[in-house]
Amino acid sequence: MGCILLIEIDKLMGRVDDNDISSVLSVWKELTALKKKLEKHEESLKNKIKVFLKERQWDRYKDDNTKISISMSTISREVPNVSQMKAILSDAQLAQVLRTTSYEKLSIITPEARERMKKIVENKL
Repeated sequence: MGCILLIEIDKLMGRVDDNDISSVLSVWKELTALKKKLEKHEESLKNKIKVFLKERQWDRYKDDNTKISISMSTISREVPNVSQMKAILSDAQLAQVLRTTSYEKLSIITPEARERMKKIVENKL
């Protein structure tokens, strides 16, 4: 079942011409659409698994047929309120507390994404 998908992905990747950015972007666009569709289906299946476990009030399950184990746990995370920290601490103290990291981010905006962004901006105005 997964082999068919891999064959199709390999066919797509075979169309990439490293010297033609349009070719690269075209294949990227198709792969991104496929990835979004897969993520949507994966999320749907995860929700079904959660419902299955919650209906039975289970937090663990091991399927003997597929040898897949599932565990569901609640995790809480504390996040500091930066605006409150700025109000309480001086700039020097804030500089000691906050840590800054930098990284490169590549943003690729498709025409569809551009239209969605325009709609968001128009709604806020």
